[in-house]
Amino acid sequence: MKVLVVHYHLRPGGVTTVIRHQLSTLASLGVDAAILSGEAPPSTVSRSGTVTVEPALGYDATDFGPEPRRVAAIADAIRREADALGEDTVIHVHNPTLRKNASFLPALAELAATGRRLLLHVHDLAEDWRPDVYSFAPYPDGVRWAAINRFDVEALRQAGASEVAFLPDPVPCPPPDRNREPARPRGPGLLLYPVRGIRRKNLGEAILLSMFARKGSKVGMTLPPTGQRNVARYDAWRSLAAELGAPIRFGIGLNHDFDALYAESVAVLTTSVKEGFGLSYLEPIARGRLTLGRRLPRVTADFEAAGLAFPDLYDFIATPRELFDEDSFARRVGEVMEKAADAYRYHGLEDGFARAVVDDILEGNGAGADFGRLDEEAQTEALRALSGDRRARSRFDAVNPRLEGWDAVADDRSPQPRECLAPWSEAAYGQRLMALYRDILERGGGAPPDKEALLGLYLRAEDFNGVGI
Repeated sequence: MKVLVVHYHLRPGGVTTVIRHQLSTLASLGVDAAILSGEAPPSTVSRSGTVTVEPALGYDATDFGPEPRRVAAIADAIRREADALGEDTVIHVHNPTLRKNASFLPALAELAATGRRLLLHVHDLAEDWRPDVYSFAPYPDGVRWAAINRFDVEALRQAGASEVAFLPDPVPCPPPDRNREPARPRGPGLLLYPVRGIRRKNLGEAILLSMFARKGSKVGMTLPPTGQRNVARYDAWRSLAAELGAPIRFGIGLNHDFDALYAESVAVLTTSVKEGFGLSYLEPIARGRLTLGRRLPRVTADFEAAGLAFPDLYDFIATPRELFDEDSFARRVGEVMEKAADAYRYHGLEDGFARAVVDDILEGNGAGADFGRLDEEAQTEALRALSGDRRARSRFDAVNPRLEGWDAVADDRSPQPRECLAPWSEAAYGQRLMALYRDILERGGGAPPDKEALLGLYLRAEDFNGVGI
């Protein structure tokens, strides 16, 4: 058995981290693996496998759709690298459904049609409110699918994919060194948010929580985003936090050691509204910290089914409707929905769907809209009202009685033991990979999911978040 790993790039990020663990696991099992990337990789990745660069595989510079020469170049490069490894080669492709390269899916379909053993490993689906990267190219027939949470697994199956595996990410958990491991701090302190500050991480809610934390506590977000769209939003949040005097710091991971920040932290925070796997709920356990913040049932349900518990997460922050301009919010949602309908060409987004989304958000739990479902503009209006109007703060406190001093729970509850992460160990990941690869080599793939059916499963009013699109 051999494995060819294929991805657009190997830049630092979540998918590259998974690839690095994948290569390390395969090496420990004595499986030969090679990497085909659209860009030259950092040395930290290339140490774990042979890397070949095919520029045709990189991100599109323009949006002109599939290019026949590029399709051929990608398919030829994958054939060449797979043939060099041998006949019993599985081609493991990461995140091919996102339209980062319009020629990629047609190239994979060409390979699948000739009987190549392909595994399409889904970390994100464009159908899940990501219209900017949705491709109209059909999904290949005769391939195997893998998803990193059970919600996506079931959606792919319900949409018609006949061969879908559940492949959760590994979570390395080194044994603790009791002689060197610092004691967990108590009392007010650093609430670490160890992420890049992209939109779906819901930065406005992190600012909100900092304003309600105990005196002396502060939220610390580790890294700034990349990409102009995210950078502009990030800079706006930094300016607002300074204006409001909120106890939150941005970019603290740029000048501080990551391990040292974890050691300093009293707990780890997450306010994200959308995750593929949900590492932010498990990594703190590996580092002896409690996770506080927003619950995401799509991913936390997988962990809870395996025996973990997250009693200190919340599902909703009620925001009285008078704290933001409802009409302006409704207009912006309508504009977003028009663009999404055009990008997806999906009839389900037409004829009043935007109004259904707005009504679903505004009705909330009866006490107000969920803060995490508002867009940046509405969140900003609410934050300014809470900062400058005592009556608004009083109304907010009344409908969120447990929010004031929310971080104090970190003093009273111990993190779950590291041993509970065994189902996500690299050893368990290796077993899943090997079983999946053997099955692919033996039986091949199956029918693809129907793209229209997938859109219907994801584009629901109750799943829309203003900062998650």
